[in-house]
Amino acid sequence: MIRRYIAEFIGTFGIVFAPVALSASSSFHSTDASLFAVAVVSGLAVLAMIFALGPVSAAHFNPAVTLGFAVAKRFPWKFVLPYWISQLLGGVTAATFSLVLFGKAGGAHIPADSTALLRNVGTESILTFFLMLVIIAVATDKRVSSTTPAVAIGMTVVFAILVGGPVTGASMNPARSLGPAFFVPGALAHIWLYVVAPCLGAVSAALVYEAIRLAPSASKGAPNELLEAVD
Repeated sequence: MIRRYIAEFIGTFGIVFAPVALSASSSFHSTDASLFAVAVVSGLAVLAMIFALGPVSAAHFNPAVTLGFAVAKRFPWKFVLPYWISQLLGGVTAATFSLVLFGKAGGAHIPADSTALLRNVGTESILTFFLMLVIIAVATDKRVSSTTPAVAIGMTVVFAILVGGPVTGASMNPARSLGPAFFVPGALAHIWLYVVAPCLGAVSAALVYEAIRLAPSASKGAPNELLEAVD
């Protein structure tokens, strides 16, 4: 299991470091840190890490996703906490490296209007719902091509950030938000939003997809061999 935990650490490091470092380094040579740039960089980082590490750990890289898989009985509960620890450490380490290399850890998530609770929770929950829906659909069906998950999930991250970025930053991932929050004043005060809402969205999506799944015989775990071994 240690190899899977290392993969989750590295993968989460990668998908957090990319947008955080982009934001932190934006003062160098007029780097483009626009919403579109952040969306594309985030999506590409997710795509690359899934291609690289998906065969090792199923590429959760997100505590909310791990929770969704577990609730849907596609991932053993006994490994949820170690996955969470690996992911959160990956996010914090990525932000720390950004701070050391660029003098700051940018890309912290703070809602545009912290008083708009319904809008903020709704945005993060809905965006995470669709992210998890895509993830569980492409990751737990044996008929899906091995190249599909990375592309589909990466594209979902891009459109989600373009939609929700101006409102909440479109985190969809507690590990993504927690890392830079330690180094950006005021960000930790809002971390509850980026923990609660993504978990609500991910669990809802996992349960909905399991309810509409048409071919149970073609379903599998994430990762499948781990679930089979535990069962």
